[in-house]
Amino acid sequence: MEQPVRSGGQRSGGQSAVPEWSLWHCTLTPFLAIVVLSCASATAHAAPSLDQAKLAQEVGALFAGKAVDNTTPGCAVGVIEDGKWALRKSYGMANLEHDIPITSQSIFRMGSLSKQFTAAAIALLAEEGKVDLDADIHRYLPDLAEYGYKVTLRQMIHHVSGIPDYEEGLPALKTADGKDLRLGNQDYLSIPEFYERAKTIPLFAPPETEFAYSNTAYFLLSQIVEAASGQSLRAYAEARIFAKLGMHDSFFNDEVNDVVKNRVDGYTRNDDGSYSIYMTNLSWVGDGGVYTNLDDWLKWDQNFYHNVLGNSGADFVSQMEQSYSVSGEYAWGQNVGTYRGLKQISHTGSWVGFTTYYVRFPERQTSIVTFCNSNVISASVGKEVRELVLDQITDVARPKDAEN
Repeated sequence: MEQPVRSGGQRSGGQSAVPEWSLWHCTLTPFLAIVVLSCASATAHAAPSLDQAKLAQEVGALFAGKAVDNTTPGCAVGVIEDGKWALRKSYGMANLEHDIPITSQSIFRMGSLSKQFTAAAIALLAEEGKVDLDADIHRYLPDLAEYGYKVTLRQMIHHVSGIPDYEEGLPALKTADGKDLRLGNQDYLSIPEFYERAKTIPLFAPPETEFAYSNTAYFLLSQIVEAASGQSLRAYAEARIFAKLGMHDSFFNDEVNDVVKNRVDGYTRNDDGSYSIYMTNLSWVGDGGVYTNLDDWLKWDQNFYHNVLGNSGADFVSQMEQSYSVSGEYAWGQNVGTYRGLKQISHTGSWVGFTTYYVRFPERQTSIVTFCNSNVISASVGKEVRELVLDQITDVARPKDAEN
């Protein structure tokens, strides 16, 4: 994948920011001053940058309209343009008991935004020759139940493996007295205990017959990382991803009782308008489990333009955007499509009291990220910020349904 170009009059993807007619006009204009003015005008029109003051005002009004203030949970919000923060704001509180406000250094749980890191770990192991993406999963986890079909890592990454999502009601997820295991913060299983149950879950359909989102598959990918590398996903990702990118406040939290500096509490709102703490007591990772903050996320975002992970350079980024079989727009822990005339790569996350959203528009090197600590505020708030950003950088109007 060609690296985006930010100089010499070009936008990302090597496409000229100035229409050909404008370049021809610039060449023929007899006076240098007119040449400069003509080219600058054409460039500015073709690739407008964000009005940061306007954006900050609009986003502030958005959160004010949601009654987010210093008595409620809230969100950390970032808009990245050309590798820098066009907006970096925080609204609401990280901890209601001690009146601690959210900042760009506040540590949030990512939910399913974690999947792109799990997928990246598998991609790096494949590059190292430690896993084969098209090998049967039993090569790495031989104690799994027999599925009756070959199930591969690539299928699992793209949610086309036929492995069902874990959810209440699955026979494998029962308590000792035969009741449904309540996921979240009611019941408890250790990682080994959960694996013992997950390995017995049968396929719900043959592989590559339909797309079906599967947290179970991504948990099993974490176990494959451990089997292939000899390290937990937490340790492997620290060495091969987070440390490489300087993301020193980011990690897979496979021990929820660890003390984490600047950790945000998650909340749920009660019927009377008060809040209760809503944190998980489950430590397994892969499907989720990454803890990070806004400042670290900038480094992850920028690696998609100048990759330093592994040895494949831009090919790593290209691979992370590849869908497979019947996965539709789903690639390696990311949805890849088109929105309002621009290529869009996105994912959401939601677990206990946390909701997250990340979207980038690589053609414009512009991204939006929201981390929130209440299940009252869904990932749709990030999409609302996205619309405010796109209103400034594309002429394509908002669709009636802006939930893509």
